[in-house]
Amino acid sequence: MKLSARAYAATAIASLAFACAMVAVHGSAHAVEDDATRTHVVPVNGYDVDFTLPTAAKAGCMVCHGDENLIRLKEDGLRSFYVDPAQLEAGPHAAVQCAGCHLDFAFTAPHVQSGEDWQRVSRSACKNCHQDQNRALGQGVHRGEVDAGGVTPSAETTIVPLCGDCHGGHDIVALTDNPAGQSGMHANGWEVCGRCHEEHWENYNDYYHGRAYHRGALDAPACWDCHGYHDIYPSDDRRSRVHPDRLAQTCGACHLGDVNEGYLEYAELIHGQGEMLAANPLYSLIQRLRSAVADMFSR
Repeated sequence: MKLSARAYAATAIASLAFACAMVAVHGSAHAVEDDATRTHVVPVNGYDVDFTLPTAAKAGCMVCHGDENLIRLKEDGLRSFYVDPAQLEAGPHAAVQCAGCHLDFAFTAPHVQSGEDWQRVSRSACKNCHQDQNRALGQGVHRGEVDAGGVTPSAETTIVPLCGDCHGGHDIVALTDNPAGQSGMHANGWEVCGRCHEEHWENYNDYYHGRAYHRGALDAPACWDCHGYHDIYPSDDRRSRVHPDRLAQTCGACHLGDVNEGYLEYAELIHGQGEMLAANPLYSLIQRLRSAVADMFSR
């Protein structure tokens, strides 16, 4: 609609009159409340953001993180922040939104609300859904990060594994009622336990258990088959599955029938065979002879 010249002038005069009136009113108010106005601090806008997403939830995150070229230069080299969408959808958490695990997410760069390590936050977020497992974990030897109540202590505590360190992150697989997932997990002894317990990984080399496991035998026990999953205790704790009082029950899970004293005596060799052989003078002599012969023929 087009305004006539007279109507346009009337509108402009009315607007100017209103503005002058507001200045007069607020001028008198400011004279009364001058001190209060001078000390007033405008709060930080809680919605200030560094970026926004073009679409909601997981799809929004994947606009960037679904790009294979999403990398950043860190002190230790290039690091990829790519997340394989097919891997996510194939896993047990396909229906979980990204912020369901990345609890400290914010629309800032970097995407965190506080100074906490975002990786530690996401790796321990599992406790919010998997509460029974978290309680068991919080009572065992790995309780340094997650106590029985589910509280994550500060970064200054002794570094022990969080859920994601053993189970993985975006590549996690379902284990319940999933033989393929269980088989894959069974083969990951080094990634799950060996990386931290290197000495025990190396001396797990007796013929029937450790050596067979290292060679890929599917029926050889992984670390957790004997020591437990989340409820892992020191071997001298009576709750431990490898405590002498519980060895018969633990061994009996695989060795059906009566587990006699021979089984229990042999248990000491599972991790101790190398040490016992090294203490045997005859074995030491044989090893020296073998080394001498090998050295002689290598010249």
